[in-house]
Amino acid sequence: MKTVFSNKAIVICLLLFFATFVAQAQQLEIKNTKNGKVRVIKAKQSFSFKYSEDDDYKKGKIQSFTDSSFVIFTPEEDDMQLREVRLKDIYAIKKLSCAHKAGYAVGAVLIVGGVGTMLEAPSIAGDDGSDWLVRGIGLVGFAVGMVPYLIKPTEFVQGKNAEYKIVISGK
Repeated sequence: MKTVFSNKAIVICLLLFFATFVAQAQQLEIKNTKNGKVRVIKAKQSFSFKYSEDDDYKKGKIQSFTDSSFVIFTPEEDDMQLREVRLKDIYAIKKLSCAHKAGYAVGAVLIVGGVGTMLEAPSIAGDDGSDWLVRGIGLVGFAVGMVPYLIKPTEFVQGKNAEYKIVISGK
C-alpha cells in the first residue's frame, strides 16, 4: 500500500511540475534598458498600455501569445472584444509592482481610518476639548494614506527606456 501511495504522489508532483512549467512558458518580458531589470507579464495578468504618445492608457489583460503578438481583452472599451495586438504597435506599458499594490491596500485603510477619525473626533476625544488633536491625527493618517496613490508606476516606452520581447517555450 505504501508503494501505491508513493507512486501516486510522484505522478502528482510531476504533473504539478510540468503544469507550472507550461504556465510560465508564455510571457511578455519588458527589459528596462537603463538598469537591466526585467519585468514579466504572464497570461491573465492585467496591465496598462497605449498605442501612441498621444493616446490615453487603456487597461487590458493578456489572454494568449503568438511569436510577435498577443491576444488582449480590454474591458473598458464599449465592444469588449478579444483583439490581437502586435508587439511593435505598443508605444508604452505600465504595470503595477507588488510594492504599488501593497501601498494601495495600506493607503486605503489609512484613508478610511483617517476620515473616520476626523468625523468621530468629538466622540473619541470626550469632553476635555482635545477633539482638534484627534482631528489632526486623522488628517495625518489621511495624508499618509494618500502617498502611495501619488507615486506612479514606471512607464516603459519601447525604444526609449525599454525593450519588449515575447518568450514562448522552446524558443
